[in-house]
Amino acid sequence: MQSLFEGAAPLLPIAMDEAAWSDPGRRIEIQAALDRLAEAGALVQEHAVTHDLGFRALSRSLALDITGVRELYAQPDFEGSRSAMIEVTNTCAACHARLPGSPTSAPPQFPQAVMNGLSLHEQNQVWVATRNFDRAMAVWEAAFADEMQAPGHLDMEGYLLDYMTIGLRVRQNPARVRNTLASFARRPDMPIYLGRHLARWDLALAAIETDLTSAAVLPRARALAAAEDVPRPALLGREQTVYDLAASSLLFRFIEAGEGTPEQLSEAYYLLGVVEARSVDSYWLPQAESHLEAAIRLAPASPSAAAAYALLEEYVVVGFGGANGDGLPDDAWEKLRELAQRIEESPSPSPAENTPAP
Repeated sequence: MQSLFEGAAPLLPIAMDEAAWSDPGRRIEIQAALDRLAEAGALVQEHAVTHDLGFRALSRSLALDITGVRELYAQPDFEGSRSAMIEVTNTCAACHARLPGSPTSAPPQFPQAVMNGLSLHEQNQVWVATRNFDRAMAVWEAAFADEMQAPGHLDMEGYLLDYMTIGLRVRQNPARVRNTLASFARRPDMPIYLGRHLARWDLALAAIETDLTSAAVLPRARALAAAEDVPRPALLGREQTVYDLAASSLLFRFIEAGEGTPEQLSEAYYLLGVVEARSVDSYWLPQAESHLEAAIRLAPASPSAAAAYALLEEYVVVGFGGANGDGLPDDAWEKLRELAQRIEESPSPSPAENTPAP
């Protein structure tokens, strides 16, 4: 991963400058850098076979994206390749938002004028992709304090969710998140609905402070996904978002450790699919579908696999194909049929395999 980061970091500032990216005098330099980046992406994909299914899927996506950038630049399609290079940060950000992490010691520098031309999502996509997590949080915090940014807009655009994702899952700092949201809640233009949600989020954040480092990883994640032993969500409340973020943090840790049985890992992926589809699917790269697929492939005879398939079918067919799935591509239907067949043809597990993890 370090070679990938070192390859992408110098290219991003160039890609964010249209004139620099299309400069004939820099073509050899940029093409060579893209070649090195593609090699690093291929190496990451190769090494990903020893990691969990979610990381493998992200590494495949990243390698394909980088190859696409290199091919577009070679054509040459400067604008297409430039946009594609910036979009590579989507997958990087999605990967970096999974597990606890520290900022890079030497983050790349970007011209402020260029950053100002990006949307808030795009700015923080770049910061998270380059592991500059505290800079990303500071940008969100400035937006929450900016009277020109309407609170309802910040909420509807998902900025509050993105901020909590990095604050809880990556920086594991619920106190900072609580303080920021408390200040945000005091804005005089705060809508009543959002003020109520923020008040309940404060209670939820206080309740999960010790959960992020819990040793009982899978059981606690299971409980949080069901809102057990925490203040119950109010009618039309959104406290479950906080519990789902905490649960997803634990679940990623459990999967990364690679110590569970196939049935336990299947349950972990199923719960990840549930919480992401329900509350926290990433702006950078939605992953609920791949989590549910992983749950089925890991232990197709398990109860988690059957539940995962039911949710996956609804998520894909209704969510992307419409009520009857008429708009769903043939390859998506084929994948669903293949997964259903796996479940149907798998031998029934023993009673011990059906027992939830302690």
